Amino acid sequence: MPLAPEHCVMGLGTTLIVAPHADDESLACGGVISLLRKYNQTVYILLLSDGTLSHPNSLEYPSEKLRNLRENELMTAARALGVPVENIIFCRYKDRHVPGLQNPDFNEAVSNMNKIISIISPQSIFVPWRKDPHPDHIAASELFKNSKIGGAKIYQYAVWLEQIGSVEDFPSADETIPFKLDISSVLAKKQTAISAHQSQISDLINDDPEGFKLSSEMLDHFKKPYELFYISK
Repeated sequence: MPLAPEHCVMGLGTTLIVAPHADDESLACGGVISLLRKYNQTVYILLLSDGTLSHPNSLEYPSEKLRNLRENELMTAARALGVPVENIIFCRYKDRHVPGLQNPDFNEAVSNMNKIISIISPQSIFVPWRKDPHPDHIAASELFKNSKIGGAKIYQYAVWLEQIGSVEDFPSADETIPFKLDISSVLAKKQTAISAHQSQISDLINDDPEGFKLSSEMLDHFKKPYELFYISK
């Protein structure tokens, strides 16, 4: 698979990064975001969920405090990537309940996405791969598949595919075109952005035995000097 040079991002124009959770934007798209800003392209980050189920039993960080922490971590990560805080949109759908096709609030959520798209007028939209194995990621894909995206081009990314995906979850050559982007010049900035999400990568919240923490193997996967996206045929 050929490696696309970094200056390719100049053709993406105004870009909307759709993140089901705070950290998805840095893990999967930290490189492309940083490159877009390097070439003076406008970037918006849309955070769909409130992230409050990463540590559901923490007494030190009850839901509202955890939500605020994760949103602040996202803002820190965005600054590291060059995205101004005013370009971040918070939807605050309940964690693991981002409205998908079977959700009674789906049509209302689609309407909200349409309003956001009409205001931003993105030329490119980055969303999770439609079979990325997490319910909020699948829901995010369904939301934008049913939204009025105008002339925007959709790029799909995977976060959990390599770690827990089944063979059937991977995109086939006859349905997508891979886009492998060289991010080597901004890899350090991507890692700085990932490190902003301390609640997800460290023992910052240590009073919930069932709390979520990204594994070292998972983090290593996102240290590669490229990012891979999928374009539907």
